[in-house]
Amino acid sequence: MPLPLPLSLLSFLLLGLAGAGELPAFREAPAFRNGEECTPESTIHIAMTLDSTYLRGSIAAVFSVLRHSTCPENIAFHFLTHRDLRHTITSTFPSLSISLHHFDPSLVRGKISTSIRRALDQPLNYARIYLADLLPPSVHRVIYLDSDLILV
Repeated sequence: MPLPLPLSLLSFLLLGLAGAGELPAFREAPAFRNGEECTPESTIHIAMTLDSTYLRGSIAAVFSVLRHSTCPENIAFHFLTHRDLRHTITSTFPSLSISLHHFDPSLVRGKISTSIRRALDQPLNYARIYLADLLPPSVHRVIYLDSDLILV
């Protein structure tokens, strides 16, 4: 019998952490499989920003999306991130369809007000504005999710 979502998510995030490196390491997530009613042409594109500060929250958000999806194999994740997080994502979700897209912080440099709170002064917070320019032209629609989202 699977653990209830709060317990399984908690064990996934906390019990699977390795305390050694600069970036946390996560236990490998189970492979999430499609239900019988899924068709291969029904891809859902989801974009998220991903950095080391909010990595745990982002991993939890991805896990909850996959766990509650009827067709998890039809989800294509697009992460706006730095290349150094590729290994963390691919080792945690080896069966996940992902694309990493580099966001150039110089696009917003000088455009972020100095009067905003510190949490909002990171250039990656504004990457979602540039989704249409960063994603491949074949992606016609995308859902953007923040790292603090959990589906239940």
